[in-house]
Amino acid sequence: MQSTLLTGSKDLQMIGTEMVDGTRTRHYNGTVTSGGLLAARKGAVDEATRERLIESLDQFMGLGVSDTLTMDLWIDGDEHAKQFRMRAEPNAKQAGTGGGPLDLTITFLDINQPVSIKTPPAEDTTALMDGAQGS
Repeated sequence: MQSTLLTGSKDLQMIGTEMVDGTRTRHYNGTVTSGGLLAARKGAVDEATRERLIESLDQFMGLGVSDTLTMDLWIDGDEHAKQFRMRAEPNAKQAGTGGGPLDLTITFLDINQPVSIKTPPAEDTTALMDGAQGS
């Protein structure tokens, strides 16, 4: 999960308690930079976590956003992520590439429940990195 990126934050703080989808949560906020993510990767407990961190870093830097990500995480009373938000501005060094700001929010409605996913037709999909490159 992308909230793992918060392990690279040097300014993580609890904002307070908030309701998310009818559930009381603790709201945390922090920023991470590419350097912070690389440092978190080195300090990760296991290889799988290290690889997830570097893969996430590569994906988001490939989107043409700045090297600073602002993240919010809402945790419920059972210590489950209830909501996650990530924001970044376009990378000024890549101006003119058609990239815009990143603002992604994920709300987790059910935990440990069966999921049914219907694959959309291929013509209705694009690879994340293909969309970032304007193809």
